[in-house]
This record gives sequence, C-alpha cells and structure tokens, in this order.
Amino acid sequence: MNRPDDILEMTVPALLAWQARKRPMSIALSAQSALGDRQRYGYAQLVKHMEAVAAGLLARGVCPGDRIAVFLDNDSGLEAILTALAQFRLGGVVAPLNTRYSDSELSHALELVDPVAIVARASDAARLRSFHARAQMLIVNGEGEGDPSASAWPRAADHLVYQLPPMPTDPDTPASLLFTSGTTARAKAVMHSHGTTVASGVCTSEAIGLRPGDLYQGGWPFFTSSGLNLGCASAWASGAGLVFENMLDNAGRLNLIASEQSTFYHGVPSVVYFMIEDYARGSFDVSSLRRIGYGGSAMPLEVVKKIDVRWPHVEQVQIYGMTESGPNGTILEPARVFDKFGSVGRAMPHCKVDIIGEDGQRLPQGERGEILLSGPAVAKGYFRNPEATKAGFAFGGIRTGDVGYLDPDGYLFFTDRLKDIINRGGLKIASIAVEEVLYRHPLVREAAVVAVPHKALGEDVGACIVPVDGQEIDIESLKAFCAENLADYECPRHWRVLDALPKNPMGKVLKANLREMFNDPAKT
Repeated sequence: MNRPDDILEMTVPALLAWQARKRPMSIALSAQSALGDRQRYGYAQLVKHMEAVAAGLLARGVCPGDRIAVFLDNDSGLEAILTALAQFRLGGVVAPLNTRYSDSELSHALELVDPVAIVARASDAARLRSFHARAQMLIVNGEGEGDPSASAWPRAADHLVYQLPPMPTDPDTPASLLFTSGTTARAKAVMHSHGTTVASGVCTSEAIGLRPGDLYQGGWPFFTSSGLNLGCASAWASGAGLVFENMLDNAGRLNLIASEQSTFYHGVPSVVYFMIEDYARGSFDVSSLRRIGYGGSAMPLEVVKKIDVRWPHVEQVQIYGMTESGPNGTILEPARVFDKFGSVGRAMPHCKVDIIGEDGQRLPQGERGEILLSGPAVAKGYFRNPEATKAGFAFGGIRTGDVGYLDPDGYLFFTDRLKDIINRGGLKIASIAVEEVLYRHPLVREAAVVAVPHKALGEDVGACIVPVDGQEIDIESLKAFCAENLADYECPRHWRVLDALPKNPMGKVLKANLREMFNDPAKT
C-alpha cells in the first residue's frame, strides 16, 4: 500500500507518521539550511525533527493554536519547512511571507496575520520588528545581532524535551495562511486546513503520477502555495521525496537534478524555458529525470517542442490551479500534450471543473465563461475578509477569475483572465491569443499583451516584447507578422521593447505594471 485508505481524513503530522512507519529510511526531504549546508532526511528523521522543533517552539512560549510568520527564502528552506511542520504538529498556523515584499506590503501582511513569533534571518530582524514589535523573533542563523528580545530558532540538535500535546486529528484544524500573488490587487491570506493541505497533495500526486521513491524537485518559493501544498504535500502523500531548491540559477537547477538524481522536475514555464536554454549551452546530466511538469501560465508550443527534442526520455505534464484551490484543478497528461495543446487538461482526481455565467449557472460544453474549481482541496476562505470570501468562494467552489471553455472530451481551454480581456470598441480580444502569435516570431523571447486606454474605443491593444538575446527587433516586421496571423482589430497598435518582463517570484507576469507603463511613458 502506497498510502493509507483514510488519507483524506488525515492531518499532515499523521500522514508523515504513517509514512515514517511504512518507509522510515526513504528520503522525505532534501533542503538547504540557513547555515549553508543541504540536509537530507528520511521519513523517520523528518518526523523526529518535526517533533523536536515543535518542542522548541513550546519552550519559547509558542502555544497550540498560535500563528507564526515565516520570513525566509529558499536558502533557508530547511528551517522554513520544519517550522511549518512544527506548527502543524502543535495545532498552530504558519503564515509564509514574501521576502520580496515592499514595506507597505509587509506591514499589511504582518498586521493581518498578527503572529506571536516571526522566523527570520538576523539581517531581517530589525525591519520586521519595525512593523510588528509584539512578535518574538526566532533567528535561524544567529542570535539577532544584539537584539536581547530575539531567540535562536530551535534546531533539532537542541534535544529539547518538552511534553508535546496530542497530535491534531481533526482535518478541519487550521494549518496555514497562504498569501495570493497580488498581481492585480492587495494580497489576501488564504486559509488552508490540514484536510485541504493533504487533499492538495493527494489530488496533485495522483494527477501528475508521483510514485514512492520519486525525488520531486521544484523551485517554488516557500511563501507560495506551491511550496507547502504542491511540493511538500504531493511528495509526502505519495511516499516520494521532496528536493526543495534553494536560490539557484538555471545551471544550478540542472546540477541539483544531477547531484540529487531527481526523477521529476516541476517549475513555472519561464523557469523551465530558461533551464532548457542553459541545458543546450552546457553539459548536464539529467538522465535521472522521467517527467517534467509546469503550470502557472501558458507554455508556448515552441518550448514544449524543445523539451521533447532535448530531453526525449522525459514525459511532460501541465497543471492548472490557484492558491485558493489547493493549487489543484486540471492536469494535461503526457499522452495529450501535443494533440490537446492549448488545453490545460481535464479535472484532477477528486476535483471538478465547471464553466459558469455571471449568475453562477453552469454553461454548456464549448461555451466560454468563468472557470469554477471545486474539490476537497479548496480553501476555507480569506482570513479576516468575509466580503472577499463571499464573493470568491461561491457556487460550490472557487471562482478563478479566468475565462475558458470545455471541449467534448472534458479538456479545459483557458482563454484569458477576466481582467486581461481587451474590449476594443465592443470587440473582445483575448490577450493570450495575441501573445501566442507573438511567441511564434523567431526574434521574440517573451511577450505580454495588455489593454491600453483609448479615447474613442475604450481600450486598444498594447504589446511588450523581450527580444532573443543579442538580437534587435524591428517593430514594423512584428506588425506585418501580426497582420498575417491576426484579425485587424486584434493587432497591437502600441509597442514596448523591454529587457525583461516584470514578474512576481512565481514567474507570473505583472500585467498591472505593464498597463502602468503604457499610461506613463516615463516608465518605459
């Protein structure tokens, strides 16, 4: 048996304890420590360290049910994950925070979460304390640079012997507050329970085909839902090991695949694209890989073809979901990557996909509408935001804000974000369709299309282009290329050539920044 029959009723610590009994020596986690070394734990070791850190938190005054914030990047991935597990073991809540937050964003997140403690590096303690002085600082790489109110993060080597409370058994026990990406508005904190966390791992691991003994590598930032719910939960639900990337360049990712003998790599399309490009320029051993997965945004067909040519032994899978849905949703399996290209797949196991109208009514096959995701991994709502919860968690699932349709085989085709559909004089234009054409141009490395205000038409089409390295691009040739492949009204009238597209840490393009750029020429 690869997993318990009642897995969807389990808490995260209970699942790990079961795996520790079933496969105690199998690798459960490989992650870099704040002290600079990469640690590898079998399942039995991981449970032991989880309990030791939980005891250490108790010794530092953290109580069951308390909220702890984690302000660490993946170079301290070991401490970040063990803090989350320790909180899960205590029945507390972990809130991973974006280490790239601006001051206003960080202040908002800390005020919302109101943690009793913050786990951070010594160099960040003063900044964090300036926004939330009430929290105890737990420092992962020192004693807080002279701050007498800071404590050392409780390493397992401390051998603390505090009596732990009983392991939580109710899957509805709150587990995490995971912030949305905030690409269109101020980030909201999504409430996940132990049950939704485990369900996310079950649904995704079944969908993508993770197996016991797999080594599942990914560079998801810890502060995203992909860190805990996609990476950790999927690996541990299937009895696989998680290879949690530290802060690496593309060559570093490829070298980590070789050194860890990773069998499954998962990343956002931009990361996979640049990694494939670096692979072609160097000498890297990826023979251990059997599958590669991607999701978060559309993968251009040219990149899918490059993977197939350069890594012919590797199968490809694509997923679609969001923080609020687990991130669960759909899976495009290897056998359909090419003949169903443009689709993000069918519903994952235990999940359901519907297309709804503005009134929430289910729309028939082939009709475009808003994508609604439902299933056991859908979160409990937004923390301290009942209005947003009521608006978003509706009609029996989570409203994605994405537009799409289902084909006769049940495959979902994502056509655009509701906010990214351009209305040019009453004619609706899907920005993603224009982007797909631009990606086919041989000198275009990246492209993003947004609405530009127009006095007469309301909106017009604006395109931002990143050329292939070392190449100059002629806008007139791009205009001609678009004219050959798009309807007249779909062709961009406004252009910007950039060195790089602005992105959040998960690689999603910050289209709000691009819209602002078109509105303010000084920001070009």
